Amino acid sequence: MIADDIEPILCLFETVAAERIYIGTEPGFDRAAYRARLERGLLRDAMPTWVVIADDAPSALTGTPTIGQLGIWMSDDDGPTLGMMIAPPFRGHGLGRLLLQTAMAWTRDAGYTTLALLVFPHNRAAIALYRAMGFEQVAYYERDVRRQNGEVWDTILMQQRLS
Repeated sequence: MIADDIEPILCLFETVAAERIYIGTEPGFDRAAYRARLERGLLRDAMPTWVVIADDAPSALTGTPTIGQLGIWMSDDDGPTLGMMIAPPFRGHGLGRLLLQTAMAWTRDAGYTTLALLVFPHNRAAIALYRAMGFEQVAYYERDVRRQNGEVWDTILMQQRLS
C-alpha cells in the first residue's frame, strides 16, 4: 500500500460500513483514528500488509478507484489475520478469490503456516468463498460484536493451514 491508497481505502471502508451488515464497523467510526492506523501500517515491514484492487476510473458508488482491499495484521491469538472488503457493484466477479489468493501467497512466502479471519454467520457468500479456498471453521463466538442498534452478533473464526 502506498500513501495515495489511504483516502480511497477510507472511502471504501465508509461505503461498506454504511451497509451495516458485512463488517463490525458502522457509520460514525473515528475516521482519523482509522487513517492513523493505515498510516502506521505503511511504516512497518512485516505487518500489516494491504492489497488494493483499483480501477482506472472512480467507482460511482465510492467516488474512488478503490474497488477492493484486503489487510493482514498479526493477532496475538490467531497469528496472521485478514479482513477484506469489495465495493458492492464489484462483488461476485472473482475479486474476493483474487484477494485471498494474493493474501495466502504473501502469508506463505513470509514464512507463516496459517491464515485466519473472522466472519459473521449470516455472510453466507463469504463463508462459501472461504471454504472453497480451504478455510475451515475453528471457533464460534456467540454474542461477539455489539451493533449500534443494540443487537449483538456472533462471529466465526476460520483458518487455513498453508503448505
